[in-house]
Amino acid sequence: MLVADSISFQGRHSELVPPTSLRVAPGEMLLVAGEPQGARTALALLLSGRMKPGGGVVAWGGSARLAHLRKHSAVVDSPNINDPEAHLKVRDVVSEDLSLIPSPPWRKPNPKKWMAEHGYSDIAGDWVDAVDPVRLTEMLTQLAAENPQTRLLVVDSPDRHPGDDAVWLEALERFALSDREFAVIATVARVPDSWAGPVAYLGAAEPAAEFEPEPELEPAPDAEPEETSEDPGGPAPTEPDEQDRPDEQDRPDEQDRPDEQDEQAAPTAEAPQPEPGEPAGEPSEAVESVGAGDIPAEPAEPEPQDTPAPAPQPASDPSQAKD
Repeated sequence: MLVADSISFQGRHSELVPPTSLRVAPGEMLLVAGEPQGARTALALLLSGRMKPGGGVVAWGGSARLAHLRKHSAVVDSPNINDPEAHLKVRDVVSEDLSLIPSPPWRKPNPKKWMAEHGYSDIAGDWVDAVDPVRLTEMLTQLAAENPQTRLLVVDSPDRHPGDDAVWLEALERFALSDREFAVIATVARVPDSWAGPVAYLGAAEPAAEFEPEPELEPAPDAEPEETSEDPGGPAPTEPDEQDRPDEQDRPDEQDRPDEQDEQAAPTAEAPQPEPGEPAGEPSEAVESVGAGDIPAEPAEPEPQDTPAPAPQPASDPSQAKD
């Protein structure tokens, strides 16, 4: 089915095709009435996928891709687009159209044989402008239907030719009622009095049911995004975790205090004689082992641990230290 939903096209100076909606199913024939001729031709090109709509959607078989629509549609006898030129003969038109069928050359129909099978051998050598317009329109429609992929036939303004409207209406309706069940659209200036079938109008934009917006599905409860404790403006101030708190042993005020560490390591009894190369003891240890006269007025500052200090020479006998 072809469905056009509010398709439009803007020309250079004004709107060429106002928003138009229509639909036609395989096996049906639809007339689209409107003026002027340029608007009808533009609409035929839009409905066949030869032009991209400036607004709205046109789809064939549920697909809105223009390549898909072009593949399954054909424009017939469009003025200044693909209508046959007057200086050509009928057999030349037939040969040209049959050569455009997308198939290998050995599978393309023979023009002379094709005209004999469809009853056009009597006009094969006639000029195009000398052939009856209704018969010519029927022949051009038959040539477009030779493509096995064609399912939609868009005939542009068949009523512009002189003749009885009932004749070309009957000829086009036979394609819709054939075994292949073509969807047939004919753009016309006005609806013929003899036509009792479906009609659409250029500029009538009624929404198509196939393109009504689907209701939005509500998200499931478990699909809602989880709430986070972070504030959009920045993270909320929180107390540092225990692992983020600085270790008490790594604090610089305690790390650089060798006195407490040395006092814990120093013996409370007699100070043993340090081995050569061993750092000297603290002043508090020397007070107990030396005499009062040897105690300096002010305790010396402890030297860095990595610099060995000269070892004090304690007296071997406490009585000698008093003398």
